[in-house]
Amino acid sequence: MKVVKTAIAGLDEFLLGGLPPKIILLTGSPGSGNEVFGRQVLFNRVKTCPITYFTVNVSAESIREDMAAYGWDTVPCEEAGAWKFKSLKNTTSSELLNIVLGEMEQSRTIAIDSASELLLIHKTKEIANLVTAMTHQNRKSQNFHLLLVTEGMQDPQAEATLNHFAEGSINFALNWSADSTMRHLIIRKMSGTIIPTRRLTYTLGRKGFIIETATRIT
Repeated sequence: MKVVKTAIAGLDEFLLGGLPPKIILLTGSPGSGNEVFGRQVLFNRVKTCPITYFTVNVSAESIREDMAAYGWDTVPCEEAGAWKFKSLKNTTSSELLNIVLGEMEQSRTIAIDSASELLLIHKTKEIANLVTAMTHQNRKSQNFHLLLVTEGMQDPQAEATLNHFAEGSINFALNWSADSTMRHLIIRKMSGTIIPTRRLTYTLGRKGFIIETATRIT
């Protein structure tokens, strides 16, 4: 199984080379940094593989501005056809499947921002079917694909269902104290690979997602 480097220092070593070709959930509470992580990995990935970034309620312009704040300018990539935004708002279940799988058939890396917003429109079973269909389609292209999930935005059963059907799940936790903020990620599951069951501490800086030094890993 060929893994893909994230280009995030310290993380690829922890992942034993990079992200595997799986359908991966990035779960976290607002402000935890799961969306920053996803966009950073995708911006690094677009150098070698075209990206389709699906949105539901957030506008493409808003995401462009957020990414530009970290120095990730998607406009040149969009002009070259290597990066494109597509909206999944107001799609039926069958349209949802056809649109997403259609992009995967073109050997593009897919991101859905966010699966939580899709669950406000579609039934849990329909989104589970989408994840399953993506998994089957991915056996041909062997790419990694990211689904962003906001904790607490859907009922616990729906969240557990997504984690069951996805091949991989990375959780981004945010803990507040009186005088500091602590962020860490945990690999909940990653089928076909053996990942150390420990937390990685990280921060969000001007250049995005930063893994703390080895001495801070717990």
